[in-house]
Amino acid sequence: MNEADIQVLATIRRTELDGDSSDRATIESHTDKYWKYLEDWSDSWTRLVDAGLVAGDDSGYELTESGRPIAEQYYAERPDHFWYYYQHYYPAAQASNTHSKMCVRVFGKDLTQDGQADMESLNDLIAYLDIRQGDKVLDLGCGAGGISEYLSDETGAHVTGLDYAASAIDVAMDRTKSKRDRLTFVQGDMNALDFPQHSFDEVISVDTIYWVADIDAALAAIAQLVKPGGKLGIFVACTPLIEDEPGVFEPHGTWVARSLTKLGLEFDVHDYTESFLLFWPKMKEVVLELRDDFVAEGNEVIFDSFMLDADEDYLPAAEAGKLRRYLYIVKRPPTPQPPLHDG
Repeated sequence: MNEADIQVLATIRRTELDGDSSDRATIESHTDKYWKYLEDWSDSWTRLVDAGLVAGDDSGYELTESGRPIAEQYYAERPDHFWYYYQHYYPAAQASNTHSKMCVRVFGKDLTQDGQADMESLNDLIAYLDIRQGDKVLDLGCGAGGISEYLSDETGAHVTGLDYAASAIDVAMDRTKSKRDRLTFVQGDMNALDFPQHSFDEVISVDTIYWVADIDAALAAIAQLVKPGGKLGIFVACTPLIEDEPGVFEPHGTWVARSLTKLGLEFDVHDYTESFLLFWPKMKEVVLELRDDFVAEGNEVIFDSFMLDADEDYLPAAEAGKLRRYLYIVKRPPTPQPPLHDG
């Protein structure tokens, strides 16, 4: 099975979940999800049928009993271009002088960021969570570990960074060799966290909670990792790509807030929308100024990715008045609680 076959299987699974028609034309209408990483699917249809993973013809395809678990696995792992992009991004960004310049100009410091958290908001996060020396902190979706490292450097906390991209963990581990006493990085899945209950004083998710498959199940599991009296901090941007119904852009109406409420998790919310509305115009301006430098380094795909985010998501959402950014702070009760349930 090659990468084209994997993309076809994952996309058939997508059409099932979306309730779309299963004919070839409809399935292929989703090819834009793979952006620059789209493979040639032309030979995959016959190959997958011959392998017994898919049944049917161009008028309609369905997953077989043996093909379904494989398709489910690949859809969960790489439903779009992001999985492919992040295999390349972290090593390239870490080595890129241009990316470093961009981070300093946009965020205020080079932490190999790939989100929207500038230094002011990160320092706010430290203060709201009251992270202290010796605390154990879990950074969900840590990427190349720059934010984890900064939090540890500033507070003396022991930070464990988790990311699904092996390349990100490799970069983080290599860069922080001299700090292994307080920095740990592991490859893992936010949908299947493998830590003992009450392992951490604080857990953070900085622009990463979007990647969970089931927000209720994920937040229930994450909350159980926090020690009694500990805190959970979630930075999240809200755009129409996530939800676009009345009330969902209000602080207590987002999908994150609704899930926290459903689970009985009390929280405070801090509104960063005002500064966020200035962030993406600034990001686009800086990235455009650095375009030739990105290209000269061979990192045009990084330039293209930031421009794609700006032009197709965040700036249109801002113009439509549908762009918000919040920080949710959840404090766990001081005494152990029964396991949370998402049902």
